[in-house]
Amino acid sequence: MNASRRNSFTLIELLVVMAVIAMLSAITLGAAGAIQNKAARSRAAAEIAAISTALESYKTDNGAYPMCSGMPTATSSYTASSYTVSSTVLYTNLNGGVINWTGTPSKPVYMSFKKNQLNSTTSCYVQDPFGYAYGYNATNAIMNVGFFDLWSTAGKTDSSTSSLALRVNNWSSN
Repeated sequence: MNASRRNSFTLIELLVVMAVIAMLSAITLGAAGAIQNKAARSRAAAEIAAISTALESYKTDNGAYPMCSGMPTATSSYTASSYTVSSTVLYTNLNGGVINWTGTPSKPVYMSFKKNQLNSTTSCYVQDPFGYAYGYNATNAIMNVGFFDLWSTAGKTDSSTSSLALRVNNWSSN
């Protein structure tokens, strides 16, 4: 028998273990991005439901939904100017007429927004969990005729059919 006994790992064995660990970490990190996207979509759906409830309360008190010109439609691609205008209308009307996040409400407050829901670069507007302004249209609602359209682009800024299908909105159960 061989008197000397091997008590260490070979280089090949160490490389195999490192490769297995690398593959498992790649699988885990790949799934983390999908999980984060799903969590943001769920949060957007919850925020849309809360904003929708606040809009209904606003309509009950004022007889109509908040309106302005230049609102995007539910099938339009994302343009910062039109989405910011409609999302600013949401903020100022639901938050008691406050124009920026440091102001004091002068009208009834239908919804208090958290700081992470707001973007206050130029004028304060409500942003979705993906960092874009919510789309809102009560003047020309094409999905909820007679009501209002409210949606998140879910980080997709074009108006392709596949991007429109991924939007989180108040007219379907996606």
